[in-house]
Amino acid sequence: MASGSVESLDQLPTALLATIMTKLDISSICSLAVTCRTFNSCAFHILSFLPNFHILEISPSMGLMKPLLPPNPHLKSLKLDCGQLNDSSIELLLRPSLHELCLHNCSDFSGKVLSEIGSRCKDIRSLYLGQWPRKGVGGYLFLIWRNYSVAARN
Repeated sequence: MASGSVESLDQLPTALLATIMTKLDISSICSLAVTCRTFNSCAFHILSFLPNFHILEISPSMGLMKPLLPPNPHLKSLKLDCGQLNDSSIELLLRPSLHELCLHNCSDFSGKVLSEIGSRCKDIRSLYLGQWPRKGVGGYLFLIWRNYSVAARN
């Protein structure tokens, strides 16, 4: 092999791999993370400082979400398909740093989620809750909450 060549990914600088991986979407980062230990380590590091976390293509389970959402004080936007999540995932999803929260397929959440969003996400500016449980409310439920419009759609 030529001198100066790299024989394995372990020999590449982690900063270089992380820089490349930050250009990818979350789904691609997750796909890379399962291919080798080096990418897994890089992905975990990246996920702990990304400002946006958007997964709308699949509906992840709580078991999948735990490693994907490590503590991240920089997380500003969370967009997620919650088809497999419920009230037990509130603690994992809600972060004080969030400005935008977009949760699709919220049919297994209760009204508790609104109270928790209010107490945990003090800086929230945009909130979307899709497919809210039908309990006598049709169409959209509009609220004025901290001087912001909030829409929950059935």
